[in-house]
Amino acid sequence: MPQMDETSFTLQTALTLILLVGGFITAGFLYRNSKRNPPNIKHLTEMISDRSWSTAQVFLLLSALFLLYFAAMFTGLFFYEDQIPLAKLIITLCIYSLLVLLIGVINHRRGGSWKASLGMGFSNLWKIRFAPVIYLATIPFIMLISKAWHFVLELLFSSEVELQEVAKIVSGELSWLGILYILTAILAAPVYEEMMFRGVVFPYLVKRVGLKTGVALVSILFALMHFHLPSFVPLLLLSGVLSLSYWRTGSLWTSIGIHMIFNAVTILVLNTAG
Repeated sequence: MPQMDETSFTLQTALTLILLVGGFITAGFLYRNSKRNPPNIKHLTEMISDRSWSTAQVFLLLSALFLLYFAAMFTGLFFYEDQIPLAKLIITLCIYSLLVLLIGVINHRRGGSWKASLGMGFSNLWKIRFAPVIYLATIPFIMLISKAWHFVLELLFSSEVELQEVAKIVSGELSWLGILYILTAILAAPVYEEMMFRGVVFPYLVKRVGLKTGVALVSILFALMHFHLPSFVPLLLLSGVLSLSYWRTGSLWTSIGIHMIFNAVTILVLNTAG
């Protein structure tokens, strides 16, 4: 990993302090507010459960997901090495598009609407305003636990934690391909992943195994699907926040907003690390 220059170190330190201090203060306000206005756990859980698809519908969607990702593993066989980053981006966007289309088709055939089954109606769009507050209140805990997780991995494997391939591209020298990756990470990936994991898988699990187990299982699946051990615990925690935010607000826009902010700030931190 390259050494940080003084400017990069200052920017990263300032950003980290803002997230930590602002986050803990915001977390305190949210905790106090939740004590004054506790959520109706039974009602909120039933609302999410009522959005559940059938086992056959979820199995069809997940089968398509695993099949497409399995096929994508062979990308490198058909392109030259310098073509692979662009090819992977195009294939990723194709996968996103196909799976979102499949979600729409299944949803339509079951007589549902985006508003009823995913909480994505325009009347729920205004709840995206909660996203910055929830993000700020939870990011200090994700950051600190992630640091501890990376420390454990470094002790176990006696080497520095490697970034994901995508993270290397978005934190490298700015190029048109890097910009496309950044836009995909901030705009496209959160919408697709939230529709898949929070919109479809989470309600299915909540209906069958309950809220706590549902949050745990969807979070494990979400973290595993990123195929990167150093990111497992951070993504596990992030998924828990996203799932509970969707449960609490009933709006997928809230978790989409949090996810977008998380990816955007992560990219900003990577690019201030020198």
